[in-house]
Amino acid sequence: MSPPSSDASAQPHVLLRSGRASYELVKSLGAAHHGELLLARRRYESDFGGYAVIKRPLRAEAAHRLWEEGRLTALLHHPNVVSVHDLKGPDEAPVLVFEHTPGHRLDSLMEASGRAHLPFTEGFSLYVAAEVAEALHHAHTLTDEHGRALRVVHRDVGPHNILITEHGAVKLLDFGAASSALSGTPEGQEHPTSLAYAAPEHVARQALDGRADLFSLGLVLLQLLTGRHLFEGADRFEAERRRRREQALSSDTPTQEHALDSAMQEAVSVAAARELRRRIRAYTREDLEDALRAVPVAFQPLLRGTLAPEREERFGTGAELARTLRLYARRAGQVFGRADALAEVTGLRYAALRVQAGESPEEVLEDRLLPEEDPAS
Repeated sequence: MSPPSSDASAQPHVLLRSGRASYELVKSLGAAHHGELLLARRRYESDFGGYAVIKRPLRAEAAHRLWEEGRLTALLHHPNVVSVHDLKGPDEAPVLVFEHTPGHRLDSLMEASGRAHLPFTEGFSLYVAAEVAEALHHAHTLTDEHGRALRVVHRDVGPHNILITEHGAVKLLDFGAASSALSGTPEGQEHPTSLAYAAPEHVARQALDGRADLFSLGLVLLQLLTGRHLFEGADRFEAERRRRREQALSSDTPTQEHALDSAMQEAVSVAAARELRRRIRAYTREDLEDALRAVPVAFQPLLRGTLAPEREERFGTGAELARTLRLYARRAGQVFGRADALAEVTGLRYAALRVQAGESPEEVLEDRLLPEEDPAS
């Protein structure tokens, strides 16, 4: 792994000290639930100890939720979940230290796929969804040290919280919006953080269980297989809202003109969110069948089991969904592993860079379809 770029001549800013280790700021990674993510360089006295991701609250009222996130994440131990190494700081200002896992978020890969006009393969789509389903099953069945069910619901499953690592592994990110028995947060009383990937019962602010997360994952799978969101335009709405949130985090004191422009954009965003909520609440079985026309017939029953409007008609657990996804992959001859996923991501990003440099998507696709030259000739 090549080290992130930083100014070696600048005096390092120490974010945190923990025993013999200190954490030096490298760069900001943007906003997250209840805080900001920072890439840090870990040092043991003068020795380099690798990189870590630090999450710190930006506002005093967010500190309590960050503390709850740390307590929950510390109990999660699964290869498809980013692990937390430490929870530091006083109760009123906690800081979380996560493992640094280089890779590419799925939303950025989806953008690259759109630019290059290069769809994801069925094998890749099923592989990613199965890995996330297993991570969700681990979270949904989590218990405390006394064996008490914690009733965890992630509540923000979407492409922005799915990472494909530089080794082809899949990681589910950010439990900052999760509800659980640890926090005592009522499962259905908070608005969805990512409206575009929220289940109908979440938008209706009903009590939630793990099937709400499986619906969100079904939206991601449909988008991977078809390149289209179930609710047309919802993904673009979500991307724009996240872009504006990032700008608000990084901007200095805004000018009067900037403040007026932001107010107008906010008004448009509120109206768009209201319309999207209406569409999700009105979602029916007929809407699902219309969307499934773009999906191969063999995969339609699988998506009916994740995207059913009524949760009673969905898969009951993430484990059941993961088993079914892997069975479909085997039957379709699309068995995928880390090496296959890494090859697909690398090829996709290379194709997107060529398009960005001025080549047409048709030229790039034609090159990919050309047979390899026979070395013997």
